[in-house]
Amino acid sequence: MALIAPSTMSYTTAAVPSLTAAAASDTFAAPGVTGQLFAVYRNTNASTRTITVSLSGLTDDFGRALVDIAYTLGATTGELWIPLHPRWQNSTGVITITTSAQTNVTVGCVRIA
Repeated sequence: MALIAPSTMSYTTAAVPSLTAAAASDTFAAPGVTGQLFAVYRNTNASTRTITVSLSGLTDDFGRALVDIAYTLGATTGELWIPLHPRWQNSTGVITITTSAQTNVTVGCVRIA
């Protein structure tokens, strides 16, 4: 589980995410506010991939269990920008995202500053 460091984008600078090979499980620092941090996944493989935000053990404001969120990453030129929610952080303060397969899948992170 590698912690994916964010590329920062502001109103005066653009950002190109620094992408690295995806692991079976990647971690991201939790954002301070919603809409501040995005996980970016790209797939050049001929098969789709499932990208899953792991929410096991987490609850909402009413104590109800949160369920994992699964996204489909398209084949060949697929790209996903997943907005990370502060509620998704686990007890160690990170957000964990898994991939169904890692061949030709890259991951990065973008912070809006």
